[in-house]
Amino acid sequence: MLPRFFLRLLPSAAALLLSGAALAQSAAPVAHPKPCGTDQAMREALGAGYDQWWAGYKQQLADIQHTAARPPGSPPAGPRLIVPVVVHIIHTNGNDNISDAQVYDAIRITNEVFQELDPDSSQVIPYFKPRIGNANIEFRLARLDPQGNCTTGITRHVSNLTNSAGENVKALPGARWTPQRYLNVWVVENIASGAAGYSYLPCGVGPSQEGIVILNDYFGSIGRAPGSQYNAKSFPHEVGHYLGLPHTWGRTNTPGLSTNCSDDDGITDTPNTVGYSFVCNTNSPACPGDPDLYSNVQNVMDYAGCPAMFTQGQATVMNRGIVSAFACRTLLGSAANATATGTATGQVIAPCLPVAALTAVGGTSSEPVQRVCTGDSVRFRGEAYNLAPGETVSFRWRFPGGQPATSTSQTPTVTYPTPGLYNVILAATSAGGTDSVVQAGYVRVMSTTGGLTTPSVETFDNPQFPLNPADPLKNWDVVPVSGPGSISWEYTGAAATQGTGSVRLRLPSTVIDREYDLVSPNIVLATSIQRPYLYFKRAYARRNAMNEDRMTISVSFDCGRSWITRGSSAIRSATQLATGPTSGATFVPTASQWRADSMLISSGTLAAGSHVMVRFRVTSDRGNVLYLDDLLVKSPIPTGLAADQAGTRAALNIYPNPTTDGDAAVRVTTGTTGTATLRVYDAAGRLLGRAVTVPTTAVGQATEVSLRSVAGALRGGVYVVELTTADGFRLTQRALVY
Repeated sequence: MLPRFFLRLLPSAAALLLSGAALAQSAAPVAHPKPCGTDQAMREALGAGYDQWWAGYKQQLADIQHTAARPPGSPPAGPRLIVPVVVHIIHTNGNDNISDAQVYDAIRITNEVFQELDPDSSQVIPYFKPRIGNANIEFRLARLDPQGNCTTGITRHVSNLTNSAGENVKALPGARWTPQRYLNVWVVENIASGAAGYSYLPCGVGPSQEGIVILNDYFGSIGRAPGSQYNAKSFPHEVGHYLGLPHTWGRTNTPGLSTNCSDDDGITDTPNTVGYSFVCNTNSPACPGDPDLYSNVQNVMDYAGCPAMFTQGQATVMNRGIVSAFACRTLLGSAANATATGTATGQVIAPCLPVAALTAVGGTSSEPVQRVCTGDSVRFRGEAYNLAPGETVSFRWRFPGGQPATSTSQTPTVTYPTPGLYNVILAATSAGGTDSVVQAGYVRVMSTTGGLTTPSVETFDNPQFPLNPADPLKNWDVVPVSGPGSISWEYTGAAATQGTGSVRLRLPSTVIDREYDLVSPNIVLATSIQRPYLYFKRAYARRNAMNEDRMTISVSFDCGRSWITRGSSAIRSATQLATGPTSGATFVPTASQWRADSMLISSGTLAAGSHVMVRFRVTSDRGNVLYLDDLLVKSPIPTGLAADQAGTRAALNIYPNPTTDGDAAVRVTTGTTGTATLRVYDAAGRLLGRAVTVPTTAVGQATEVSLRSVAGALRGGVYVVELTTADGFRLTQRALVY
């Protein structure tokens, strides 16, 4: 709402009320925009107390503006406030590891917006130009970390949590600096809620939650960010929340609702508005009863897609909030804190010690272990962070077991001729000194002739799992690496389908959204196998109905360099995994709570001597305990009709059986030519899908169709598959889907 004293200062209505065409400036719609998640985050954090908190917060906003009133057009009184920023880049060693330059760009844009220097402000319509605010705040990347060490204010952390980020990334080691002294920013690939970014309004949550989580393509205007005005201003938008500003329409993440006119953002010079979504129409009216003609769609705190300004009232709230109004922010902008964080004007900081990092190029570069076959090569890349712009750096490598054994190239290529597990060592040197990093066991070179053999692969009866001292080529990998006090896949003698043990993952003790891998050595085929399947047994219980643990099974034919996941049939949801009742008690399966499971390895034929690896990857939601046992690789396809069966009228085979969601083949062999018809019925006798005609052009010839192609998608249950031959012979078989 525009205050009366401000209305008196505006030029005459005749000068302002330009033609409709001039006022109806618009920006192109933003492609596939994502919303802000701040209100959702606040509601989840405060729960039932949110409405009461909001009422008190709006009164606090009113008090700030009343006590800090100033002449229109002037910035808040006092020296420019310095806000130290630390940017934590959460990545998987791919393009999500954004450049320092993109970080600098995002800070530049934010400073322009907060200091009334934004070039886009020239597009603000005349009606709102007199209200453009200058918060008199400058954001600077920290130059000293909480321990007083030199820093560039940018940290980097390799974690798959970047793909489903939220509060979880704030708990990564070293990825949260003292929240009272630094604005913490976590830049990620994907936010689990679907938001582009989110923050918390001041003092609404505890210090451990303070800060901004934002997508890397909504951070700045270069690198991963597409350069759109909306995306480029998303970080200033979230900083606005962090410093106290609600959305222009009030306390929701959803613009355009008529009920938004019943609320307000508590800022006196922003018109009451419903808010607008990603299309900029500057003719958009204010809410009925508001003295303003138009909504301020060009406000950074709107979604209209053309953000270009804060108002003076918004600038006052953010500035005064740091100075005195928000107790949790007052240390942030103080002169003492600027000195402590190395951001004070004129402060001299010696060159920083570099931070060395290494990774493999391509393939599975984001994986903690690089797996290759004997004789294969790995291309490495060295990086050094914590450097000033333009600072030079040199690299020195050591590759035990590799050829060459040393290198000074930034991107050396190394060949590994002998099976084994090898370290990689990198030293990076700059003006600030030398930093070294050792990646222990980073390269695993796999034998293509030794390892496990078919058909029986693994019974998990070895208490020294994952190691096999008798034959290291049969060692398994578990990720994260197991050890005293850590949680990963482990041997247990508490449950087994046969023999003395199995392997388990104690999910209640794991980290939510973290991936836990169980990776086999090479499985070498003793004989040729047509359409090989992996068979195994599992047992699992959910801790509660909300658990969403997930297991994905993948195979590799190149020693783990690349992995193949065969669609949805290789993924088990918590519901599909469950074999025991939901319970908060630690799950230990009885004999009846083990289930046979299977997955297609290859739809073709693998020759004798071929090798394949299997990876079980569980994404944790901290459910109950998961067990695996008795791995077997074989073909379920019958070898053919025996001589005394050649004259039989038909044969029907379903494999694998049980199956997941209809991922099974129905194999038909008949003793007559012509056609046969397949039908699938549910347990109540209802025909599912459609009858499928199967040609049988020769006696004894086998024909395959998928169960799904006959019945469509199937839920868990028992089904009857019926085969009727051309001469009326009928044969049935049950199929179990789980």
